[in-house]
Amino acid sequence: MRKDTSMMLHKGEEPGEKMNLMDYEYSSSEDDDYVRTDGTRRRTREEWIRYYKQIEESEGFDVDPIPGTCEHGLTGLENFDSVTLVESTKAAIEHFNIENNTSYKFVKIERATCCVAAGFEYRITFQAVDGEAEPKTFQAITFYWIDCSITVDFCRLKSSASS
Repeated sequence: MRKDTSMMLHKGEEPGEKMNLMDYEYSSSEDDDYVRTDGTRRRTREEWIRYYKQIEESEGFDVDPIPGTCEHGLTGLENFDSVTLVESTKAAIEHFNIENNTSYKFVKIERATCCVAAGFEYRITFQAVDGEAEPKTFQAITFYWIDCSITVDFCRLKSSASS
């Protein structure tokens, strides 16, 4: 019995040929196809390229929000007043203090990203201060679970190389 492969061919392609995906030419007019009926839209190809580059270069900490879009995966946040985000940040600096015998206090969130899966995975860049010293910038990955518990994966001082 012969398997019909015609459904797997691209236009102009012969059986046995493989399509070279690098031959695809993107047209910005395709972006019109990304708008949903509720007014939100999918990210454009250019936004996806920038998104993945930012994730790679910053370990997911410095991903720009893309307003008006609704996508799964790591999302740059604009509102840093969320109770779950603030509680997660305070748990992160508490974790750092215990591990390093310090007494930093949370000051403010600078950037944050979130991925939703059985709760919120946050990648947070924030400032904290120890006494009268100048605030320092930290990075943390935390999980705010659906049972409202918080797990801190790590909390570290942000390296000057990643500034």
